[in-house]
Amino acid sequence: MSEDPKDPFATSMDGFQSMPTRVFGELEDRVDRGKKRLKFYISFLDDYLRGILPHDLVLIGAYSGIGKTQLALSIAIANAGQKRRVHYFALEAEPRELERRTKYQIISRLLFKNNHPCRERMNYTDWLLGDCEEFCAEFNQQANQQMLELLSSMHTYYRGAKFTSSDLQKSIELVYRDSDLIFVDHLHYIDNEKNDDNEAKALGETVKTIRDVSLRIGVPIVLVAHLRKRDQRGKQVVAQLEDFHGSSNVTKISTQAIIIERAPMPPDKWWLSPTFITIPKDRRSGSPNLIAMSNFDLRNRMYSPNYALGRAEHGEWTPVGVGDVPSWAHHHKPLQVEETR
Repeated sequence: MSEDPKDPFATSMDGFQSMPTRVFGELEDRVDRGKKRLKFYISFLDDYLRGILPHDLVLIGAYSGIGKTQLALSIAIANAGQKRRVHYFALEAEPRELERRTKYQIISRLLFKNNHPCRERMNYTDWLLGDCEEFCAEFNQQANQQMLELLSSMHTYYRGAKFTSSDLQKSIELVYRDSDLIFVDHLHYIDNEKNDDNEAKALGETVKTIRDVSLRIGVPIVLVAHLRKRDQRGKQVVAQLEDFHGSSNVTKISTQAIIIERAPMPPDKWWLSPTFITIPKDRRSGSPNLIAMSNFDLRNRMYSPNYALGRAEHGEWTPVGVGDVPSWAHHHKPLQVEETR
């Protein structure tokens, strides 16, 4: 510690340090952080958020059945496909569920790539029950091989009878040195450690544990969470930050929050599901206050490479005008020319 009171780089025993001292090495640290950036591989999220950085805690929320797990899984397998090391805690899923979802996605792509005459009959429920094997069995081995070649760096964990925040912390500490990205799917399936009746308090402690771990290990964590049941009396176009179920700490500790929701508009094709994507929180740039509409393809379970931007006005989604499209929206296309392959 410098003892010269006029020294601008003097530090104190209480941990304070002058700002000029802390800025040394800032450039190198910032450039290195940029090199470690991961992508979402969802065009709207990559356009606005620019990617996932070390120490990020990304929160994904949606109402039940909208596609939280599918969105998280899409981000996970896309990164694993780029040889990033991914660890996925599937706390809600049944054993092999993520593997089956991924294999179905690959087989569906192969059917359309090969222009198979039965490609339109392919759907996840029938395939899951074994009712599509008569026309897709020939692609099983090819799909298995693709997973072996492309997703060897993707690791999944399925919970047992009980899984607490302490169990999660111990598991993360075992794998983080060999991980570039960690998923926890999802928050509300982590058991109450103390078995008390205060659910919000227990959830808050769990979230704090996850955030502490995230800051310490320097590996980004994607956390999936429920939204509260919608109040049908409201005129909200999309859910808000306060709609996340449980303690307010759930949103306070996140660096980014993402919400997806079905868009109440007719699809151009039967296999398209118009979906709203919003970013109600971003600690780096703030919320964009815009709502993206992207088509989700039910056949291959992928989002369209393009999206249309809009605003919530008078209880409805209104597309932005041509002159109002922000410079960062590289994949924005007006709704009428949205690709619907």
